[in-house]
Amino acid sequence: MRTQHNPLRTSPAPYQYKDVVFVVVTHLPCDDPTGYHKERLEVVQTCLQTMRAGAKREHTFMVWDNGSNSTYRDWLQHIFEPDILIMSQNIGKNLARASAIQMLPLGSVVCYSDDDMYYYDNWLSPQMELLYHFPNVAVVSGYPIRVMQRWGNNNTLAWAREHAKVEQGRYISKELEMEYADSVGRSHEDLIQKTLKDIDYRIVYNGKKAYATAHHAQFIGHAVKIVPALNRDGAAMGDEKPLDIALDMQGLRLCTTERYVRHIGNVLDESFQE
Repeated sequence: MRTQHNPLRTSPAPYQYKDVVFVVVTHLPCDDPTGYHKERLEVVQTCLQTMRAGAKREHTFMVWDNGSNSTYRDWLQHIFEPDILIMSQNIGKNLARASAIQMLPLGSVVCYSDDDMYYYDNWLSPQMELLYHFPNVAVVSGYPIRVMQRWGNNNTLAWAREHAKVEQGRYISKELEMEYADSVGRSHEDLIQKTLKDIDYRIVYNGKKAYATAHHAQFIGHAVKIVPALNRDGAAMGDEKPLDIALDMQGLRLCTTERYVRHIGNVLDESFQE
């Protein structure tokens, strides 16, 4: 039985999202973490702090936390204080990411990040420039990696060969490649040997350059393009190639030619301390 109508039924939502929304999925298990997670509290905190501090733009900050320990959750709630905080059991990164992004207005510019990325000062503006300079963009990343150009760019390259200029070569510096190797625990020699035949695809369109790739660990794009490509399975991590390929089918996947974001790994080494 109902005797009256809810007076709030036609009211606007109480929270109004900014046009740019940061989305980070975090996970830090155990109150006394050991092994892989032993030093990750500082890593996750650094990710969130540098992402916020370096943006230089108004935004809504959303954190979806997958079952982390009480120390980190206390810091999230009382010190970092994101605009939107979802604290759930661990449902896996894929499902958490999909759930968080689907909550947003489709016109939002989503800035997604894994919880182990480091953001340079003014990291957002160069990526926004590419998002609005190129037509029909799905996502843009600020983290150029050579190996990422092996897949997920068929549609991007097909468009570029018809409407822009495609340059092929090895443009990403050895220094950046070695930093990538360190962050994922691979030896420099192993990475060099396994990427000997890889090339970088650089697109030139109306005076702006971008690589024909984007990184699934960090990207920005309009929610309306990202949502149809999201993987909704409950895998804790899982293979990210299907997401890259699905995003390429939605539009262009691009990356800045300069590095504005960097993968940390699970330990903050001396280069980050500096």
